[in-house]
Amino acid sequence: MNPHPSEPTDDLESERLALCLPERIAALSDEELRSEYLNSDAEAGDPVQNALAAELQIRNIDL
Repeated sequence: MNPHPSEPTDDLESERLALCLPERIAALSDEELRSEYLNSDAEAGDPVQNALAAELQIRNIDL
């Protein structure tokens, strides 16, 4: 899935990514979600990392 395609080039692109992120994450299988979270190199506080972590909690997926 890679919710971090490349760094957004402007505010509009950042907004588009933020709007489609929940749908992209919801479409992941449990194993894909777990893998995306574990393989992410994002730093703490990253919005994508936080969204993946929140979805893991919602689905009650253990790491």
